[in-house]
Amino acid sequence: MTIELGMPRPREKSLYWDESARGGEGAAISTHSMLKTFRRCPKQAEFKYVHRLKPKRLGSPLKRGVWWHSLLEAHGRGEDWREVHAKYSKQFNELFDEEKDYYGNMPEEIGAMMRAYLWHYKSDPWEYVDNEFQLEAELPDGTIYRGKVDALVKNQFGLWLVDHKSHKTLPDLSFRLLDAQSALYLWAARENGLEVNGFIWNYARWKAPSTPKLLKDGKRISDSACDTDYPTFVRALKKYKDENPQFEIRPQDRALAERLKGTRYEFGKPQTSSFFRRDVLEKSDDMIERVLQGNYHTSLRMHEYDCSEPDFVERVVERGCSFSCSYTDVCTAELMGANIKPLVKQNYIVGDPNDYYNDRSGDAPEKEDR
Repeated sequence: MTIELGMPRPREKSLYWDESARGGEGAAISTHSMLKTFRRCPKQAEFKYVHRLKPKRLGSPLKRGVWWHSLLEAHGRGEDWREVHAKYSKQFNELFDEEKDYYGNMPEEIGAMMRAYLWHYKSDPWEYVDNEFQLEAELPDGTIYRGKVDALVKNQFGLWLVDHKSHKTLPDLSFRLLDAQSALYLWAARENGLEVNGFIWNYARWKAPSTPKLLKDGKRISDSACDTDYPTFVRALKKYKDENPQFEIRPQDRALAERLKGTRYEFGKPQTSSFFRRDVLEKSDDMIERVLQGNYHTSLRMHEYDCSEPDFVERVVERGCSFSCSYTDVCTAELMGANIKPLVKQNYIVGDPNDYYNDRSGDAPEKEDR
C-alpha cells in the first residue's frame, strides 16, 4: 500500500527520535497514541512525549489495564495466569491504605473477572500465535510507525490482530468503523508480511459479576436485579444451600441460571453477555489507505511542530480536560506563569524514552476505567 503526498521533507527536528532505531542509525517514531494525543492537544503531547512526564499514580504497575492485560497475556502464552495475579496482588497489598481505597479491591475484582472470562470463552476457536509483540513499518519520509499488538490469533478463517479493551460500558459499532489504530495496525502487519484478515476487539467490562444477595431470613435470595453471570450465580446458590439447609432454590432461580448459562460464547451465535464481547471487523484496502493518508499527514505536522518554547505550544482547552488529560495541573500552572518544577517533581516521573509504546496507562485518570 502506497502513500502519495509529495516528496519526503528534510527533518531537522522531531517530536520523538529513537537513537536505537534502524540498527543504531536513529529515526523519528510515530505511534497511534502520539498521533491521537497531538491531534487532541499539542500541549498534552509536549508534556507526554517531549518531556516524557508520567503521573506517579497512573504510572503504577497496578493500574487495572496493566493488570488485566498481563493476565490475558499469560493465558495466551499457555502460562498460569494465577501466578501473575498473585504477583500483582502482593504488590497491591503493599500499598498504603489511601492508595488501596483509590484503586478499590482489585485483587478480588480482577480475579473474578478473569475466572468469568475463562468460563465465558471456554469453547472459543482461537489459537494464539503470538502475544504482546511489536510492529514497525516505514512511512515515506523515513519515520517509523510503531505499534504494540496485544495478540495475533488464528481461527478457521486465518490470522487476526487482537486488541484487548476494557471499558465501563461496551462501545458501539461507530467507534470500530472510525477507529484508526486498527487500520494502521493492519497496514503495518501486511507491510511485515503477515496476511491478516482483519481486527478483533476483545472487550471486557470493568465490573466483576455480582453475587446475589441473601435475605435476612437466610431462606432465599433477593428478587432485586443482579448484574451477574452463570458461574457466580450458581456458586452463590450452592454456598447458601450448604450454609443453611432451609435455603430454597426456587423455580425462578433455576430459570435465571439457565438464562445466564445461555449467554456463554458460542462461535457463530449472537453475543448476549453483558460483560464480554468480541467484535470482528475486516477493513478494505481503500479504507486502510484513507486512514493511512490522514495519519501520515498528522505525522508530518507532529514531527515538524516547534516545541522549543513552551509558550509556542498550543492548548486545546475544553470541559473534558479534567478527565481526559493527566497534565491539567502543570498546564494550568504554566499558563498562570508559575514555576512548574516543584509540581512536576511532586506528581510526575520522567519515563524512559523507549517505553512509550509499552505504556498501557493511557492519558485518562483511573476513574475513567472504572
